[in-house]
Amino acid sequence: MTGDAQKYEQIFSGTKEVAEHLKINTSKLQPWVDAHVPGAGSIKSIEQFKGGQSNPTYKVVYGKGDRLKEDGTPLNLIQIECQGKAVDMVSDDELDKCRDDDSLVEMKYGWMDFATYKGWRSYHAECHVCHGPDAMGSTYAPSLMTSVQNGMTWDAFFDVIINGRGVEQGAQKGNVMPAFGENTNVAPHIEDMFRYVKARADGKIRRGVRLPKLPKFKEE
Repeated sequence: MTGDAQKYEQIFSGTKEVAEHLKINTSKLQPWVDAHVPGAGSIKSIEQFKGGQSNPTYKVVYGKGDRLKEDGTPLNLIQIECQGKAVDMVSDDELDKCRDDDSLVEMKYGWMDFATYKGWRSYHAECHVCHGPDAMGSTYAPSLMTSVQNGMTWDAFFDVIINGRGVEQGAQKGNVMPAFGENTNVAPHIEDMFRYVKARADGKIRRGVRLPKLPKFKEE
């Protein structure tokens, strides 16, 4: 990792204690959570994600519980599996079999942490124009989902976004990757973007998923 990459990682990665002037009164937030996020439980802690000072983002850690349907299943459909594989990663023949036999299909309900939601939101705000919706690539830029599946590490992901990639680094002429190290809409959110792309690469999030605006952290 380059010196610039290490510097930006220290500045923007992870969380920190909430700045005094940005602290949230949990006693006032808890009634809203109880009313709008059924089953979430009590707020255990609130931390502030590094970076983005003009638009601070918080990590809210809840107690036990999850947003559930009346039958006890989570509200969010996060993946559809066909013969044990993510539906957008199966062959056409496998997909045809699943269309003909519902027993081969499994609906996966669950939740995604807020960092993954932020990554999904940031990716589709800044990256999808070139790299395609759902991190699946386009005729202009490669699939980041496939790149991670093929071994792209966090360090490599971070470095290429911060510093860009020119022809001398392997980019095709006319399709170079610009550097986003000084772009405040991108640099603070790279770790979250990687979480989202990695979840796509691992088949944990389906194509076209729309993550909830208030996902939670389960108690560990």
